[in-house]
Amino acid sequence: MVFEYRLWLAAVPEPVPEAEARAHWNLKDLPTPNLDRALRQADYAYVGSWHDGHFSEEPQSGRCPAVRIFDWLFYRGTIDQYQAPLLDARLRDELIGIHRPRPGDLPADSIDADAIAAFLTAHLGRHLLTEEEPPPIPPSP
Repeated sequence: MVFEYRLWLAAVPEPVPEAEARAHWNLKDLPTPNLDRALRQADYAYVGSWHDGHFSEEPQSGRCPAVRIFDWLFYRGTIDQYQAPLLDARLRDELIGIHRPRPGDLPADSIDADAIAAFLTAHLGRHLLTEEEPPPIPPSP
């Protein structure tokens, strides 16, 4: 059986408390009221998808852009302290560079380079989290 993963970037407007960021990155089913509110207020961009064959044994060498972006944000969100990394110019440039195709990449669905650069630039100063999909939009009353 092949599992397919999807990656969305969530640009949240405020920092996430460390305990709630820890729950997010460790996939814990714990109450996260601040994180939940931030995700409802977030802007989202679809980055791409992959399956198990895209994983690599070598650190930071996932075989498609979405895996590399997920891995980098996981690293930035968990090393030193649990957080939603601040999207500054340095992180934007790192993510744009990580997104570039590499010779060993396998075919995979991916956002176009200009679109990811535009999303990241438009959201400088926000905090980034990875999501499998945006939250459902509640029906209008």
